[in-house]
This record gives sequence, C-alpha cells and structure tokens, in this order.
Amino acid sequence: MTVPEKPAATGGRRLSWDVIRVLAVASVVVQHATFTAQGVMPWLAAPPFTWSVQAGANTLMVVSAYFVCVTLAKRRPARWWWQRLSRLLPAYLAAVLVTYGATLLAADHGYWRPGERDLVGNLLLVQSFDPSVTYIDHSYWTLPLQIGVFTLAALAVGLLGRDLWRHPAALPALAWAGVVVPVLLAECATGWLATLSNGFVMWRWQLFAVGLAMWLAGRGRISVTHLAALSAAGVLAEAVITPDADSAIVLALACLLVAAATLGPDWDFLRVGPLPRLLGWLAGISYGVYLVNQQLGYFAAWLAQDGFGITGWGRLAGVVALAVLLGWLLTRLVERPAFRLLTRRRAVVQRGNDEAASISMSFSSGAPAEILTPSGEKPRTTTL
Repeated sequence: MTVPEKPAATGGRRLSWDVIRVLAVASVVVQHATFTAQGVMPWLAAPPFTWSVQAGANTLMVVSAYFVCVTLAKRRPARWWWQRLSRLLPAYLAAVLVTYGATLLAADHGYWRPGERDLVGNLLLVQSFDPSVTYIDHSYWTLPLQIGVFTLAALAVGLLGRDLWRHPAALPALAWAGVVVPVLLAECATGWLATLSNGFVMWRWQLFAVGLAMWLAGRGRISVTHLAALSAAGVLAEAVITPDADSAIVLALACLLVAAATLGPDWDFLRVGPLPRLLGWLAGISYGVYLVNQQLGYFAAWLAQDGFGITGWGRLAGVVALAVLLGWLLTRLVERPAFRLLTRRRAVVQRGNDEAASISMSFSSGAPAEILTPSGEKPRTTTL
C-alpha cells in the first residue's frame, strides 16, 4: 500500500522535514564549535560541553537523497540537474571566497596560510581528487558527493528513461548496491579506482542509498521490513567505513526520524506559536549555515577569546549566532538571487514550449486553448 505524503496542517509544507534539517545542521554547527575547534586551535579554552558526534552532515545527505527522488521523479532530468547545480554552486563559490579571505587574515596572526592553488582547487571542487589541494573549509566534502550523485541520477534517467523508476526491482537493487559498493571500494580500491572513489566521496554513497530506500517505502514500493533492513545495512556500512560507534548510533536514530517523516503524519504537535515559522526559516537557510559555520566559526571563537575574553557558553552562543547570521546573508544575497537568475531563462523557454504544445494540440482537436495577453491579464478562452 502506498503511504501518501500528507500536507502540513497549514499549507503544503511539512514541519517534520524542517525539524530534521534544523536538528541536523545544529549538530554540525555545535560539533564544529565544541569538538573540532579544539583540535584545530588547541589554545582555545575548553567549551562548556563537547559534542563529538559526526552525524549531522550524514543526516542531511539522507534527506537530500530522499528529495532527489521526489523531485527527479516529476521533472525532466536535464532541467532538474541544472536547477540543483544552480542552487548549490553559487552559494558555495561565494562561501569559498569569503572563507579564503578570512583565512588569509587569520594567517597574519599565525594561522595556516592557504595558497592560490588551494583557492583555485576549492573553486573547481577538485580538493578530493588532488592531494596537493587543501580544503579551505572541511565542510565542503559534501559538494563533490552531491554533484556526483546528482549527475549520475540525471544521466541514468535521461538515458534509460522513466522505466528505471517504474521497474519494481531496479531501484531497490540500486539501493542495495549503494550500500555494498562503498564498503568494497573503501576496503579494496587502489590506483585510479581509489582516486575516483575518493574524488566523488563514494565512501558516503550509502547515505544516498538510505534516502532512496526511504522514498521507495514512502510510495509503497518496498515494505517497512525491507526499509529497516536497508537502513540498518546503510548504518552498518557507515560504521565499517568510519569506525565511530557513537556517530553510527546517532545516524541510526536520525534514520528513524526520517522514516517517521516519510511514513507517518506530520508533526503537528510542534505547531505551537511562532515555532513552525522559526523552524521553517532556519531550515530555509540551513545550506547557507552549513557552508559558513566551520572555518569562520573557528575564527570567531578565537577572536571572542583572545580579543574580548569571552569563553564558555558566551563564546559558543556567539559562534552559533554568527553561523545563523552569515548563513542567512549567504542565502538571501547569493543563493536565492543566483538561483532565480540562472533558472529564469530556462523557465521562460519551458513555459513557452508548453504553451506552444497546448495551442498545437488545440488546433488538431478543436478544444479550447488559453491565449495569454502580453500584459499578464487573466487569460481568455477561445476556440481555435
């Protein structure tokens, strides 16, 4: 039986997905601010607590995979692929430039100084292919993974057609392959295959396999038992490739939340006062927050301590607040305007093609067709 995706109580936005996104990106920000910052800058005073679990970005990849399936199933693959890159790349390129400039400033005070090769390599997204290029911000590891998977998915649908989506065994088999292949590559790949695996971060493809399984279960194409088996195998693969029991356990819990959002009703019990609107706003800027939280957060913690004597909870709160502020600015000033600009022409062309096809069909059938006025007035109907 197909489990429909219920709309939210008000409007079509489901609160459950907003909650998961916000929790995942909060885990990323706090982990960087309390755990990895101490390793990068050991002179920082100890934080009030340490969150060492590395499951936030992994959870975001599972959610990303789920919505890859939701959107690609409804759109032309080439157009879908362009929209995905138009959403990801402009904000990423802006974040690289800002982080590079901030790192150069920090280098004047004893921090590592990136070179021009590092800047160009990060802009071109070859960090994971070229060992001589250093990540300006290690959060950027998700970009080659996403772009690689998006490209393969669009090519697969474009070349094989929608039969790939309709065949009852094709996508479940692909999900299992997505769990098994990364483990084999991590354990056995050498030479050019290892370079390819590392370059496209293929040792994280099991996360996309779990997201695919969630989508399949949400549409009744695999059973809940099958979903549980695939999810457990994906978490196990993550634990084998990256031996971290705590992170694997938290990822398993996150998969339960994603399954609840996929298969169950929306989380209307959280619709209290302004909370839904706040969660929706934070979820909407989550990609921007993710891009700017790590390296710039380190510098903010360093400045807060050495420049203003702020440590403990005050420093942590300041780092989190700065990540939200910068993420909002990146979303508002770069991500959304760039997406509108890059997709506007394609949208106009597509709309024109659709209208032409509609008029052509009307000529052949004698059915009414809508004639759009140049001024954008309400269309009138005529018989052609």
